[in-house]
Amino acid sequence: MGRDITLYPKKASRSELKEYVESLGFVRCKHLWDWPQGTLNYSWFDAQDFRSIDGVSADIYPIHGEERDITNNDWALHVRNLYSASWYDVKMLNDVLRGARKRFGGTIRGDYGTNRYASLWNDKSTPISRGVSAIYQRVDQDLRAVKFALPESSIVTPKVESASSKIRDFIEFTNSFDPSRVIYNGLVPFAVSMFEYFFSRVFRVLIAYDPHALEKRVAHSARIDFSALLQVSGGERTVEDIIADAYTFQNLDQLNKAYRDWLGIDVRKLLFKKKRIGKKISYLENRIHEIIQYRHGVVHHFELDRSLTKDGYIGILDAIEASILEFIAALEVRYKVEIKRI
Repeated sequence: MGRDITLYPKKASRSELKEYVESLGFVRCKHLWDWPQGTLNYSWFDAQDFRSIDGVSADIYPIHGEERDITNNDWALHVRNLYSASWYDVKMLNDVLRGARKRFGGTIRGDYGTNRYASLWNDKSTPISRGVSAIYQRVDQDLRAVKFALPESSIVTPKVESASSKIRDFIEFTNSFDPSRVIYNGLVPFAVSMFEYFFSRVFRVLIAYDPHALEKRVAHSARIDFSALLQVSGGERTVEDIIADAYTFQNLDQLNKAYRDWLGIDVRKLLFKKKRIGKKISYLENRIHEIIQYRHGVVHHFELDRSLTKDGYIGILDAIEASILEFIAALEVRYKVEIKRI
């Protein structure tokens, strides 16, 4: 679902609409929709300060059928973005329509009625809140996808809760040969990768805007390879990437060092809280450390835990998610922002 609005110009050629859209920074792209032959598809996205979430699509297409009752012009301009779009995305959608209507005349039709624009709201977001929100939403979507697609056990054994311990041990021994448990083990590095991705990317966002980090950058000295400088000057990497590369975020000690050095944030202290994950209550910090060590064993020593069930793996994902949400809550207090959660 999204915002769909079309301008039917009073008089505008395909080339005039093309020139107008491109002057606003739109670039040509492919489109999943099956538009009429001759359509030009464009997209716009503002990465500066994480202003865009979805961006805006603009399509210049030949009109036909009932649309002829709206205008005698041969071409129309359709603009669209998703309901999850940012305030800046929606403002650009409106700006495209307003500018085009002022220049070419015509009638607007769409989700908001005739000659009406998309509604804007009081936006209180900041670069930090938008950047962290985008990172969290990416991780959350992938985490949900894994939970949804996670296979069930391949071996089905009877539930015998009242059976003797020997029978239960035998059944668990049989279940240990379930090939699905190999898959669950193989997905442990993926879970840790989500954790690493979130904290490393958020670190880059924070050091770009946090006053303490910006002040530290002025006095910071470090050896930098000339090739890295060329990458920064060429736009391939950022200063934040160079700083973050000095740490590894798959290690709690290193992760904590990065956040303490540059932001004065003690991540381990924030995670030193008891949380119920599934049927167990444990300290998040300890649980995350165990999961990272588990990943190390799988990747470097091919150590597979044959007792890991589907519920056990979901418990790992839940621990990762809980640690991320705990950290987000702390950021909201520290920076006085609201970070969107899906």
